[in-house]
Amino acid sequence: MRRITVFRIYLCALFLLSLPIVLAAAAAWQPPSQPKTTVIAHRGASGHAPEHTLSSYRLAARMNADYIEVDVRATKDGKLVVLHDATLARTTNVETVYPHRSPWRVSDFSLRELKKLDAGSWFDPRFAGECVPTLDEVVRMLKAERVNVPLYVETKQPGIERAVARLLQKHGVLQRGSVMFQSFHPESLQALRPLIPRGVPLIQLVGEKEARSGRDELLQQIAVYADGIGLPLPAVTEEWVRAAHGRGLMVHVYTVNEPHDLARLCAMGVDGVFTDYPDRPGRIAACRRLPRH
Repeated sequence: MRRITVFRIYLCALFLLSLPIVLAAAAAWQPPSQPKTTVIAHRGASGHAPEHTLSSYRLAARMNADYIEVDVRATKDGKLVVLHDATLARTTNVETVYPHRSPWRVSDFSLRELKKLDAGSWFDPRFAGECVPTLDEVVRMLKAERVNVPLYVETKQPGIERAVARLLQKHGVLQRGSVMFQSFHPESLQALRPLIPRGVPLIQLVGEKEARSGRDELLQQIAVYADGIGLPLPAVTEEWVRAAHGRGLMVHVYTVNEPHDLARLCAMGVDGVFTDYPDRPGRIAACRRLPRH
């Protein structure tokens, strides 16, 4: 009995002596990091501020978006502005300022004329006075405010690729990790390829009708010149994701705002989601996933 008691005392002492080492090792160990689904601020934080304004971009950065989407068009005098629609009617007061210039196409106005428009009041009176920004102004603002969020540039019309690449190159943004490009126009992405460094991704956007027909043939064509595909939310299935990944293509989905959709897509293994609310995906546990093999 005495020997058993001494042995127990010995074991307890050994445990107490080794406990700090065990605890230190446990504290030092971290689970392997898991890549998360890329969060792309759709037109900036457009659920909280007027789309494609400096306020929207600033807010997206504060919400820790992984990328900020920037739609680029050319004005009548060839200046690059950031605007989604082909016309100014929905997001500015153009009908009031220029009532006789219907249908108010962006390409029918000079930059000087665009700068007279209010691009914020339609969303909320507190954004009154927001202007339609140029691409140059967006990049300068982000640099001046030390915002290190990459840009996700969409060329809204073919023919502006060289001007876009030249401007981004001037600001040191045309490099891997600082920008990626997307377009609905294959010819635009094909024109960009020789203008950009290796490793800068090109994403081919497709509409819902196109996504629902001829998947394998479509992916085969896209894989020739692009690095990924942008799919509309209603068209995304596990089969689509597997087929695209099988071709070596990333899958980015637009536009995803509801938590149940975010969780479902992240669980599928999509590579990125466009959202008007870049503060939401971080709350979805499924947006942290195991690496693809």
